[in-house]
Amino acid sequence: MSSIDLYKIWFRRLEQTDDLESFNCDTDDDSGCNDFIHKPDEAKQYQKERHGITYLFYYEETLIGYVTLAMSSISAQRLEEAETVRLRFYPCLLIGRLAVDNSWRRKGIGSYLADWATGLAMELSEIIGCRYVVLEAKESKVKFYSGCGFRKGASLLGDRLVWLYKKIALE
Repeated sequence: MSSIDLYKIWFRRLEQTDDLESFNCDTDDDSGCNDFIHKPDEAKQYQKERHGITYLFYYEETLIGYVTLAMSSISAQRLEEAETVRLRFYPCLLIGRLAVDNSWRRKGIGSYLADWATGLAMELSEIIGCRYVVLEAKESKVKFYSGCGFRKGASLLGDRLVWLYKKIALE
């Protein structure tokens, strides 16, 4: 893994006028992340309708990745651990998409984005209910997300994707 200065990474929200033509994350893209960010009726429309907000991450002036977030919940049936307060569903932050530009892979950027989303969830938990960060992924991505501290959730009938979750540390 090539060393990069994480202090040179900055982010901002996707804007309707953004030209993202130079960004390419099509290598091993079995989740459609490249299409999502490039098609006008996807990321920008999702954001316009508040289905998810996309954050663009830059290294200096180069777009290196993005993450799309939304509010969600996770069924207690999917959790492997017992909670003190028993609910049927727990509030969470959903990572809808997480993508890294092909030329920036294997440099820790994906882990950085996952950690950033967890940090945001922790901040949100102070002002709204948020207990977990969750996502759905193909089996091929489970090892990556496990390395970021996510655990596999229990499968439910009809699942095509793997549910993963990460409990927010509360102090």
